[in-house]
Amino acid sequence: MRKIIWFVLLSPLWLSGCSSERPDPGNELFLKDVTLIDGTGAEPQVGVNIRISEGRIVEIGPDLSASPGVEAIDGSGKYVIPGLIDAHVHLDAPTVFQLTPAEKAQVIEHTPKAFLYNGVTAVLNVSSEVDWIFEQRQAERDGRLMSPRIYAMGRSFTPEGGWGSRHGGALADADAALERARDYISRDTDGFKVIIEDGLGASGTYVRMDEEMQAAISRIARENNVPIYTHAINLDEFHSAVAIASTAIVHGLEDPIPAGDSILQDMVEKNVAFVPTHSLWEAFLRHDDAAADLDDPLLRASVPHFLLDYMQDPVYRAEETRRFRAVANMPVYKWAEEKIPVFLENILKAHQAGVLLATGTDAGGPVGFNFQGYNTPWEVKLFVQAGLSPMEALVAATRNGAMVIGVQDQLGTVEPGKLADLLILTANPLDDIENIRKIETIIYKGRAYPRRQFAYQAPTP
Repeated sequence: MRKIIWFVLLSPLWLSGCSSERPDPGNELFLKDVTLIDGTGAEPQVGVNIRISEGRIVEIGPDLSASPGVEAIDGSGKYVIPGLIDAHVHLDAPTVFQLTPAEKAQVIEHTPKAFLYNGVTAVLNVSSEVDWIFEQRQAERDGRLMSPRIYAMGRSFTPEGGWGSRHGGALADADAALERARDYISRDTDGFKVIIEDGLGASGTYVRMDEEMQAAISRIARENNVPIYTHAINLDEFHSAVAIASTAIVHGLEDPIPAGDSILQDMVEKNVAFVPTHSLWEAFLRHDDAAADLDDPLLRASVPHFLLDYMQDPVYRAEETRRFRAVANMPVYKWAEEKIPVFLENILKAHQAGVLLATGTDAGGPVGFNFQGYNTPWEVKLFVQAGLSPMEALVAATRNGAMVIGVQDQLGTVEPGKLADLLILTANPLDDIENIRKIETIIYKGRAYPRRQFAYQAPTP
């Protein structure tokens, strides 16, 4: 992947971690006798120790000793992996349509902890209200917000009448797109989200972005070394995404790839990564029977309970279904059911062709079972269902996510010099990828937190 410029601001002592943060000399941690799965794809290292200081991994080896007075964690029988990275989220999305403003605010307030509870230590937020999301990023880096590391961009680039226009901020023409791009560049944006599609699949129910606007965004992004994350669904849109030099295409490919079509080879040659968000499509199909899945203790620790209680109500769910069908303006559930096998097939084909795959969920959009944090391990599991090995899926959720964001020199693997975002698991994820949900401790910015610290707690009446 091409080198991406990224920006890190100072944060206080108690949440040190990013490369230019002020160090905390008292922040040391020692992990003893762990099995390390480091995120590179290498074989697990059994019986190693890990020394962490000032928010970074300092040493890894079998013969290390803890310094006097340093916090030590006995990892016998435990497994250490990198923190998960979700490369497609919306931190301000409410999951369902019908919440009151106060209820929506409660969901948004808890969302960062929902990610941490599920082992997600970095997120790429690909479209939100611009002032709000850059303030959230700043608050995380300043230590005012307990959150995964936030990499952020403002509203999507979408034309008037385009698929993304339903969220507001649609653009009249290429000049308006350039004006927005300059504003985001002045805010040190972590990327541009470009929605070129004309609706889900090939429905044509919305306006597709014209080539002039695409070219203008691509040019200014290239001139300023800003990555482009392109929202695309069908084969023609994927080719357009490659043509505008996207860093990654987000969302799945709904079309079977015909013999002789070069899309996967083009993506490899142009270093275009793929973030399929397959859990999103699977979530579409939970609209009728989601109630049966809403009592999972890990889900109830991830999501405000009033939201889950609403979703248990068939009348409430029916209204959600009606509203989503109206937004999609197409037979969306039938479409998802028909396309899911193709989406899965294309994930495996892309992987086999050498396309860089990373996990992302598009979590939060009002399609029902689209939960922030909780769905990220599900996305990893779906990669295994598509045909990847557990090791390959784990690499996609860690190292590859860091590569998509452009921070692979800092995050994504457990190696000396990297930032110390790690998970301690009680079972081997290579035996069963579901074991990435068996989190005992989250090590975030060099500090150890028991998982329960991030669990949802209902407000006291």
